[in-house]
Amino acid sequence: MAIRLSPRAKSDRLIRVSVAPEGGHVIKASVMAEAQKGRANEALLHLLARVWRLPRRDLSITAGAGSKNKFVRIAGNTQQLLANISEEIAHLPGE
Repeated sequence: MAIRLSPRAKSDRLIRVSVAPEGGHVIKASVMAEAQKGRANEALLHLLARVWRLPRRDLSITAGAGSKNKFVRIAGNTQQLLANISEEIAHLPGE
C-alpha cells in the first residue's frame, strides 16, 4: 500500500486517494507526531490499524521509513484484507 505521509499535522487522519506520479494510487495521510525517531511512522501504523480495524502487528513499513513516501505491508489473508479495507478506502475523496 503506497502512502504519502504529512507529519506534524493538526490531526491523525486519512485524507484522500491520489494518483501517484509514477502511476497507481497513493493514500495521503497526516499524523500529529513529529518525523523524529520513527514517531510519525509509528503514528501512521497505529492510525491505519485503527481505521482499518486491523491488529497493529499486521502492519509494517517496508520502504520509505525516512521519506514522506512510504510503502506499508499488510500481513494476512489477501481477500479478507481487501474486503476489510476497500470500503474504508472507497469513502476517501479522490483527486
